[in-house]
Amino acid sequence: MDYYLAQQSIEDVILEAEKKIDGEIGEVFIALTGSHIDSRTVRVKTTIENEELLVSHESLEELRELAQGTVLPADQMVVHELLQHYYLDNGQATTQPLGSSSQSLEASYHIIHGMQTRLETSARCVAELGVAVQGCALASYATAQAVLTQEYKELGSVVIDLGAGVTDYIVYYNGAVVHTGVIAVGGDHMTQDIALGLKLSFNRAEQLKSKHGLLYHQLQSGQETVLLERSLNEDERTIYLQSLAQIMMARQKETLDLIREDLERNDLWPSISGKVFLTGGASKVRGLQRLASQVFPAPVQIAHELTFEGDQTYSKRPDLSTVLGLLRYAQHVRLAAPRPKGWRKVKESFRDLLGAVRLF
Repeated sequence: MDYYLAQQSIEDVILEAEKKIDGEIGEVFIALTGSHIDSRTVRVKTTIENEELLVSHESLEELRELAQGTVLPADQMVVHELLQHYYLDNGQATTQPLGSSSQSLEASYHIIHGMQTRLETSARCVAELGVAVQGCALASYATAQAVLTQEYKELGSVVIDLGAGVTDYIVYYNGAVVHTGVIAVGGDHMTQDIALGLKLSFNRAEQLKSKHGLLYHQLQSGQETVLLERSLNEDERTIYLQSLAQIMMARQKETLDLIREDLERNDLWPSISGKVFLTGGASKVRGLQRLASQVFPAPVQIAHELTFEGDQTYSKRPDLSTVLGLLRYAQHVRLAAPRPKGWRKVKESFRDLLGAVRLF
């Protein structure tokens, strides 16, 4: 999307939100996504040098700094250093090493990084509207905070967020993030397929998908149809549901197959004892759970029921999973870290801002 169009969309959303709350929004947290975002797992090590050979806060901070120093291509910027586990001398994995006796301490981190110019542009797009960016999170990580319980993070689970423009996914095992990915395909691409295949305008194809979209056609005859009424610029049309289902199935299966193959390449399926959770606006299509159950070697659940306290108006909106998860993430950050002070120059502050965010 054009920079200024994106900025205008953000401004419209902020103004609408301010109208609803009858107040001014001065700061935000933003979710980051895009096919330029990549990840890797690194392991770093430090020596315990105090006389008692006890793990201290300084030891943990040194490991985090070593992880931050991971060598990346010149055009890349670290978004998150997600701690997985610490390891003591005996190789024992732990998430709470403070006070333990050990001559050395190791840690594994899942490093998420992306193209520096695109990440800075995302932050600047918001900051130029006079709104302070108080924190950032990878979109799939935020979504997981709304969808996954701690139990499923421990068991080993996958969260797939099927959005309009991209499909984000994240894998947990033993309570830690072990893999993330972004595919530059989403619900809008399916709509485009429908428009091309059935010779419809994009808007009409989107309406057809939203109202009648399905991945499986049950009738053997294949003659069941829907009528698209005449509009100002388009004639009345009769659409066969079997044709619609075939088009949608081809795109949806391709997307899910790409995720399955990626997890296979990284040998992650043996670690997944929980479920594959599907969410996002494009997850509402009929037949998705059935298809995903055939594609993935793990139980599949549509995550349309989110566990939040208070007003439940938005808890059954899968298209808001990332937003709700980002709110939960922001709440944790506010409780765990000092409040950042304002917005400095983008190039000087963006990495510091991201690095200051502590992940749980």
